Amino acid sequence: MKLPYHAVATVTISGILYMTFKSWGLAVSSFIAGIFIDLDHIIDYLRENGRPFKIKNFFRICHQCQFNKVILIWHGWEWIGLLAAAAWLTDWNPWITGTLIGITQHLLLDAINSIPDLKSLRSYSLIWRWKKDFDFDTLFPKMKNIKYRYIK
Repeated sequence: MKLPYHAVATVTISGILYMTFKSWGLAVSSFIAGIFIDLDHIIDYLRENGRPFKIKNFFRICHQCQFNKVILIWHGWEWIGLLAAAAWLTDWNPWITGTLIGITQHLLLDAINSIPDLKSLRSYSLIWRWKKDFDFDTLFPKMKNIKYRYIK
């Protein structure tokens, strides 16, 4: 899902959280987690393309799926379980709970908008990606045919 759509969804959800629970911590942490989870794309970009970092190239490469390997350290269902446990153990601390909500909504929106079939939901598991050596074509086989795709 592209950044502007994530931003709209995240602002909306964070606003609803604030209006419902009157907690700035819950709303702000949901917003930060819902947007800044995508910083892991920069790590993959730099790993494959090196420096200098050029924002125009970054967005082109991400939107056109021009990766050989994709690690995406924060894009993993595993984080939801860990954050849920942490939220529960801290009596639903608003900052941890907001982070849980932000990451969950981001991953769900990514999965709904970028995966062509339910079988590919496992591509959002960090452990599964690791077992597949983070190979983009193995993880996202339906995206091989995108007209912009290339192999270095």
